[in-house]
Amino acid sequence: MTPSTGYLLYLLFAMGGAGLYLLLPQPGKSRALPGVALSVLALAGLLSVLAVKVIAPSDTSAYFCLFSAIAIFGASRVITHRKPVYSALYFVLVVISVAALLVLQRAEFLAVALIIVYAGAIIVTYLFVIMLAQQSHETVYDTRAREPFFAVLVGFVLMAAITGKAVEPATTSEAKIVTAQFAQQNLAGAIEGLPEGNTADVAAALLTKYIVVLEIAGVLLLVSMVGAVALSRKKIPVEGHGLPTRPLGQIGKEVEPF
Repeated sequence: MTPSTGYLLYLLFAMGGAGLYLLLPQPGKSRALPGVALSVLALAGLLSVLAVKVIAPSDTSAYFCLFSAIAIFGASRVITHRKPVYSALYFVLVVISVAALLVLQRAEFLAVALIIVYAGAIIVTYLFVIMLAQQSHETVYDTRAREPFFAVLVGFVLMAAITGKAVEPATTSEAKIVTAQFAQQNLAGAIEGLPEGNTADVAAALLTKYIVVLEIAGVLLLVSMVGAVALSRKKIPVEGHGLPTRPLGQIGKEVEPF
């Protein structure tokens, strides 16, 4: 990317940050309309810049823009929605969109692991905790964001740092190293005849080079599961430290009234 593209991205990030700041839950008059307008303009500009100047024209560029827009929209709703249950559901949307982007980058194994771990396990736990701890009315931390300005500022600085590194021109030696590695990977793939994607490579590495580490991790998980089951057992003391000498029905009839 050129420096002019980096400055344009800085402007779009600032516009999106301002829109996100207006969308965060705050007491007083609602500022959702200008926040939505700024956020939509920033998102449209960001996708346009990525599609024209960053992503090479290909068959997957349209899908990249689509899933990127869905992921950004879902992420913004995670932190701006007033109901925690809906925020968790929007997080599921973010996970699915990011998994789709990983599939476009030939990282199928990471995409499936992301869906299984986050959308299948962690999100379910979040929903159970939220539903069990939810109050009958809206709480203060659901209606008022804590330090919204500094949160948006930190996000802008992080994105600016990533953009600055992306627009930094690579040196000749770095370009040669990247080109040589890319050519070597393509040659190895052509020789071995492996299908496109990283699932076969990950499986080969896990079952050959890291087989001992994999087995140790499995044993540790098994031990932790057995320990969790043992710790969760409750010991119910029996009154009188002995078994009842009369039938249960007879004992219930002879209990003194309160």
